[in-house]
Amino acid sequence: MSVTLRPIEAKDYDEWLNLWTGEGGYIEFYKSLDKISPEISETTFRRFLDPDEPVYSVVAIDDLGKMIGFANYLTHRNTWTIENSLYLNDLFVSSSNRLHGVGRKLIEYIYDETDRLGAKDCYWATQFENHRAQLLYTKVGEKAGFLLYRRPNKT
Repeated sequence: MSVTLRPIEAKDYDEWLNLWTGEGGYIEFYKSLDKISPEISETTFRRFLDPDEPVYSVVAIDDLGKMIGFANYLTHRNTWTIENSLYLNDLFVSSSNRLHGVGRKLIEYIYDETDRLGAKDCYWATQFENHRAQLLYTKVGEKAGFLLYRRPNKT
């Protein structure tokens, strides 16, 4: 399968939104549909297109011109380096296109972006139960040795 990777464009909104929130999409995979409002999705997409926002997306397009995956990422300052870090926030390949190297290509693109944007490092997180993704991640990255904690939801 031939795949083209490119930065997201305004014309990609409907296809991206379908992979993002549609049936079998990224948000459903993470069981977060109740947490992502249409306003959040619209704002996120607008940020991708705003040159003043350090938030980006790359899309994977198949031979037929259909979007089959994406990686959303951002750069940020930290206290351990002078340079920014790059956080791979979201990586998704549609279920029918997995195991064809698309995820690896998206991560390699992100590594190139890390260098292009002058970031010191690149990192991401995944759920403990996401074993299929971890099979790829152990081939293209290394475990950082940290567990992720967050503030409990306020009720």
